[in-house]
Amino acid sequence: MILRSTGIILALDVEWSVDRSIAFLNDLSELIDAVKVGWYQLLNMGPQGIRELTTNVDKYFLADLKLGDVAHINEYVIKKMHELGINGVIMHAITGRENLITTVNTAHKLGVDIYLLVSMSSGGELYDSNLRYNVSLGMSLNVSGFIVPATKPSVIRQVRTMVGGGYQLLSPGIGVQGGKPGCAIANGADFEIIGRAIINSESPRKAALDLLNSIRGAGC
Repeated sequence: MILRSTGIILALDVEWSVDRSIAFLNDLSELIDAVKVGWYQLLNMGPQGIRELTTNVDKYFLADLKLGDVAHINEYVIKKMHELGINGVIMHAITGRENLITTVNTAHKLGVDIYLLVSMSSGGELYDSNLRYNVSLGMSLNVSGFIVPATKPSVIRQVRTMVGGGYQLLSPGIGVQGGKPGCAIANGADFEIIGRAIINSESPRKAALDLLNSIRGAGC
């Protein structure tokens, strides 16, 4: 699971070179707890580039693949992510028990965390109408936590009430998508996933520090 210090997970959704990405992450190192990488990085720098990132940046790496295939494909992807130095993978809850159970078991054996997406920061009405089932499913499989959007504080509160303190809640949608910094944590999240509000700033360090102050205030 992700060790919390600042409560910030940086969403590195950029088309940068490996060297630029490494330098950027190391410059912000003490201000973030983890790095979320996804299709931007995988398609831009390839698997070897991901491996270079995880080797040269001493942070928890979360792969936002929104994995949602049949079991044997899911297991293959988890194994490959582990080989690249990835610590956690985001999966779709709606994949269902049959396709999740062996995948989560494989991840446990490898020491890879699984975080289930149970609500979308925009849209996602099928998720929201099945929220309780999907969260209960994740708990029964002993996943590490859940993705709950900062744009839906009521969903964060509901999931936190369901899971208690044994699962981590990660909230995307801060800043550009409308979530107010600090609000997700005030409603029960453990981490706020922030990307463009830091990356697109003229001073990323200052932006990260300002966001950190807001998170520490933990108000809405």
